[in-house]
Amino acid sequence: MESDGDRETVDGPPTEAGVEEHDDTGGFDHWRKESALGAVGTGVARGLHAVFGPPVDEVVIVASVPGDPPDASERVRVILDPDDPTKSVAIMPEPPAAPPSE
Repeated sequence: MESDGDRETVDGPPTEAGVEEHDDTGGFDHWRKESALGAVGTGVARGLHAVFGPPVDEVVIVASVPGDPPDASERVRVILDPDDPTKSVAIMPEPPAAPPSE
């Protein structure tokens, strides 16, 4: 500890203006941010957390609408049979009739 004349104690060596001080208390945190291996390890850990971590509870807004969609007759309909895939059927709508020519 040093004294600077006005009887206040100053811890550590004097620092120059504009020089960033590094705190040695976060050794692992410093290694994780500053080294390539630390960055790779952090990326792997975050990826594993994204895959195996608990799901995030997100608000889901659902509104039920009565009836079929307005263009239900103009869409391809597929009926799948889970027991026998050969019995699955796709129903194609008829193309719209051409307007009469004048």
